[in-house]
Amino acid sequence: MIPRERFLTALRGGQPDRVPIWDWVNNPALYQEQLGQTPYFFDGKLAARLSKALGLDAVWVPAEGFMGLISQRWQWLDDVRYVDEWGIGYQVETSSWPLAFPAKHPVKDRSDWDKLAAPEPDTPWRVEYARAAVAEAAREIAVVGGIRGPFSSTWMVMGLMQMSFNLFDDPELLEDIFNATANFWTRVGLELIQAGVDAVVIHDDLGSNTATFFAPDDLRRYHLPHLRRQVQTLAETGTPVILHSCGNIKAVLPDLVETGISGLNNLQRTAQMNIAEVKSNYGPSLCLIGNVDATTLMPTAAPAEVDQAVQECLQIGAPGGGYVLATDHSFHEGIPLENIYAFIEAGHKYGKYS
Repeated sequence: MIPRERFLTALRGGQPDRVPIWDWVNNPALYQEQLGQTPYFFDGKLAARLSKALGLDAVWVPAEGFMGLISQRWQWLDDVRYVDEWGIGYQVETSSWPLAFPAKHPVKDRSDWDKLAAPEPDTPWRVEYARAAVAEAAREIAVVGGIRGPFSSTWMVMGLMQMSFNLFDDPELLEDIFNATANFWTRVGLELIQAGVDAVVIHDDLGSNTATFFAPDDLRRYHLPHLRRQVQTLAETGTPVILHSCGNIKAVLPDLVETGISGLNNLQRTAQMNIAEVKSNYGPSLCLIGNVDATTLMPTAAPAEVDQAVQECLQIGAPGGGYVLATDHSFHEGIPLENIYAFIEAGHKYGKYS
């Protein structure tokens, strides 16, 4: 199989010739070593070229305007601070590429939200990264377009602490923002699909290392209807939809599967997300993506230990298909390059189906 076919077969629950390999490549040193250049702003063409060079089966390409993504389009206050189209203020850190950390949230209450002018989702420039990646991928590797979900968007606009206050003070405001941002990113996702991406990933972190950020019943009441609508609208086009959520999301995992997602990423090992348990419960209906520890193991282990960790995940996730090998976060800057190479090599070596 070619990489694109391999990835999409697994994402749809099938068994390809080997387990596909995919991850977020958030490490500028990889660009420098593989391509001889280090981009400051994300570049869809370079991202696809790097994924090919590394032997990955897919590439992640966000919609331009993806909340948190460093972009020259925004209002830069100095070399490291900027404000995006939602009025969110960010701080760029040396280890954050290609994202920046939100430092200022524009909405505290209803009056702030009413004054905020929502951006236009259909502007042509939002899919420029995707078009460049699709052209470079040339249908050899899969292109996965990235958008935000309603919880992560509201967190960016309001901040988690203020969200928690409003859960009691003004839950209708939270639901209004969940609704508006879900609608916005759904329209952007549809534009990405029109631009030729093979799958869409909704980034919607819902949990800490121990539990969901909101009580499960509150997520079910206020948030999940909007995520469900987002997933189902995109999936109606025939495009597989992946949910990315860090943290321990066991309490709402049945609800998330019910939304109609094709894949679940990232199965964070340090948040007690047990891949064997998830595979047993949802394997036939859900492609699992991830679970190799990128927090403690990948940054510090020897390559041989990385090899062993990859084998362990493959032994659990691969049988029957419906598994994509990935870390439980990304190929981030804290991981030595030799461990990234060991990860990919092990995936190619041990991921074949006999």
